[in-house]
Amino acid sequence: MKIVMVGGGGACIVGANTLRVLGNPAQIDIYTRRDRTAYTPCEQPFVLRDILSYNDMFYATPSWFERKRIGLHTEKNVDSIDREKKTIKVDGKDIPYDILVINTGARNKMPDIPGLTGDRVQYLTTELNSAKKIESIMPKGKRAVILGGGIIGLEMAETLIKKAYSSVSMIVSSASLLSQQLDPDMGEKFYHVLKDKGVSLRFSTSVVRAESGKDEIKLFLSNGETVEADWVLVAKGIIPDVELARDAGLKIGKTGGIEVNQYLQTSDPCIYAGGDCIEAWNMLNGEKTITALATHSNRNGRVIGRNIHFGNTVPFLGSLNIFGAEIFGTTVVSAGIKETAAKKEGLEVLSIVRKATTRKKMFNGKDFWAKLLADSNKQTLLGVQMLGPREVSRIGERVLLMIGEEIPLARISQYETIFSPPLSNAYDLITNEVDILIGELLKMGKSVKWLRK
Repeated sequence: MKIVMVGGGGACIVGANTLRVLGNPAQIDIYTRRDRTAYTPCEQPFVLRDILSYNDMFYATPSWFERKRIGLHTEKNVDSIDREKKTIKVDGKDIPYDILVINTGARNKMPDIPGLTGDRVQYLTTELNSAKKIESIMPKGKRAVILGGGIIGLEMAETLIKKAYSSVSMIVSSASLLSQQLDPDMGEKFYHVLKDKGVSLRFSTSVVRAESGKDEIKLFLSNGETVEADWVLVAKGIIPDVELARDAGLKIGKTGGIEVNQYLQTSDPCIYAGGDCIEAWNMLNGEKTITALATHSNRNGRVIGRNIHFGNTVPFLGSLNIFGAEIFGTTVVSAGIKETAAKKEGLEVLSIVRKATTRKKMFNGKDFWAKLLADSNKQTLLGVQMLGPREVSRIGERVLLMIGEEIPLARISQYETIFSPPLSNAYDLITNEVDILIGELLKMGKSVKWLRK
């Protein structure tokens, strides 16, 4: 059997390794347009911050591919797929396959703004060359404007502040930061983290045109303001890179990602797809979504590898829109459905936001905020949003399992948590919030089921 993989991202590499771990003897070849692969693009801001080196980003070396008997073909652009002949065209040569895996990733959104071009306008993409361009321009200025309020923009804002930039501004078209992950009330709390560190933020506005001069670039905003900077970082999100799949006649979903079934097969049963380029779905409500996360891509790879080896027996369960980041020492975590989105669906939502400490202050306990959302009819959790120290990421993982498995609130209330004074509180915030939500259910006259089924 000949298995050909296109893209060289996490889904390809993990999928190929899964096949080898399972003892699959097939010929496996990966084709990528990059000169190097098997690195983590989301670590680039930390390279620019001098925390990591470029070499630290790589998790597999050329010798690893050799040991695994995986053919790695770098700097090879796949021009087309011939599904009838079951070949891909690379440098004018037809490469046959029995099974094809597409992992072409995503590309940055390029806003159509007059004048927003030239060397003073930069993008941080999944390609290492983009980070190297930014690395070369950073020392030449002290004023930067970031377009977008998502994770890349936030991480780069911290990078520039730590590089002693005198002015770092973020222009955000939405009304709050991380509007895809946080409700406005939690976004407001997060806003103060950046404001206190000197980041200037403008919300509900956008750039209508730009003018590049010899010494600076001017941005003219929809609210009438003009902002000057030495350079601009455009971080307006990503779109799936599906040109190859579309040209091959594969179905593309309404979100713009490649349509796949639960086994991550495309509309062609001989072609699988995974990672940022596919249209995934929310585990709770089935809503179609694009999930641009390394964890998503890696899990896709394992599902694809197992299904190629065993036949279609392992379903992909979907995504919970997991998000986590650390900005200026504050960890922000979210999972599930936001309150605004749940209400749009017509769900009867209960929500609670409270502040607590991870443990007593005498044991170096840290403050954190947690917001829980629940469906009052199903009596299960819908979502979680948290701000605090790094520990909230571990707490968030506990909650996302409750969300994904739809554990009833009454069951969550009864589960014990690990306790010792130096480690935690006897009555932790999540249990406390769940008990308050149960109290709200009782006030509404609903019957709460306390026992196992």
